[in-house]
Amino acid sequence: MTALTPRDVPDAREDLITWAAHAGKAGTIAPPAARGIATGARAAGQYYVASHMTALARTVGDGLLQFDLMADDLPEPQGLLVWDGKATAEHDGCAPVAVLWRLVADQVHLLSLADAADYRAWAMGHEQAAAVGRSAAAEQVRKAIAGRLAVRGQTVFPADGREVPWDRLELATHVSLVRTLLATWFMTRQPADARRGLHEVEEVGPSRSAQKRIARSGGDPTATVRYVTLRRALRPPSEGRDEDGHATRIYRHRWFVRPHKRTYPDKDHPEGKSRKRVGPYLVTPRGCEDAPILDPDKLVNVLRR
Repeated sequence: MTALTPRDVPDAREDLITWAAHAGKAGTIAPPAARGIATGARAAGQYYVASHMTALARTVGDGLLQFDLMADDLPEPQGLLVWDGKATAEHDGCAPVAVLWRLVADQVHLLSLADAADYRAWAMGHEQAAAVGRSAAAEQVRKAIAGRLAVRGQTVFPADGREVPWDRLELATHVSLVRTLLATWFMTRQPADARRGLHEVEEVGPSRSAQKRIARSGGDPTATVRYVTLRRALRPPSEGRDEDGHATRIYRHRWFVRPHKRTYPDKDHPEGKSRKRVGPYLVTPRGCEDAPILDPDKLVNVLRR
């Protein structure tokens, strides 16, 4: 779980804008990069992904056989996304819990963000501080902390639709993060209809204090955060059970399908057809709208010619 809530995301965005301005002036990062981060943060759509959805995104991301991203797969060109939990299996000080992205031409510029308290505890811990020196560790923390988030690094990856093996991408230590992020994007881009949508979205407004701060800085205090949760239809505990609590009927199941591509007619394509991404999505047979969902860790592969 992360310390941030959906209502904290607008404040976190303001902290990033402030951090970028100071970091650019101090030379912590190059001024053009600082301006890009600040500009991207101001225009960023805001997302908060619930813990169950985060866990599913990590599972789906680990199962992506190769990197394949189109600009249309992004929910919007700039965004700040916070997961309610660690996005990777790295230790607490480095594991990202949020990202800020910007789409520039056909490339995604990504800023990795960790929980500030976790990062401070790790950086100032005995082992790490002994390795670099306590004063150096303190300076490292000071430069990285942006409010309740800590800037952990940047990377760039393509969004031109080419299929690329993961080991051919120059992502350094960000491979697991990009896997989780792609899975999150793919899932939230699926239509949230009654039968196949994996997720539900709720619009959450900033707190009053955050609204005042955003208004003072010239931002839009009415901008909301999209709170993304995993859709799980639940039956009342007593349904389908007798007085002793024993099941009186057998339920069928719903299940998840991994991301894959399908061929669709496309009058604008020279060949009259094009390949488009589908999934991950939830398969709900008729009559099973409230049936249990099979283990999300066991996604189904769809093989198509």
